[in-house]
Amino acid sequence: MVDKACRNCHLITEGNVCPRCKSTDLSDDFSGIVIILDPENSQIAKMMNVDRRGRYALRVR
Repeated sequence: MVDKACRNCHLITEGNVCPRCKSTDLSDDFSGIVIILDPENSQIAKMMNVDRRGRYALRVR
């Protein structure tokens, strides 16, 4: 299966619906991957407005 990134929250998923925001606006054209393990203490998570663990795309086209 092909990984897709949500255009709304940038979460990377394998499905056709984003499990975080329930959006169907997904793209397989994304670049950069950030893995957030501890969103409460992560400066990158705060900059990206991420409050859950997971794989996120830096840029989604």
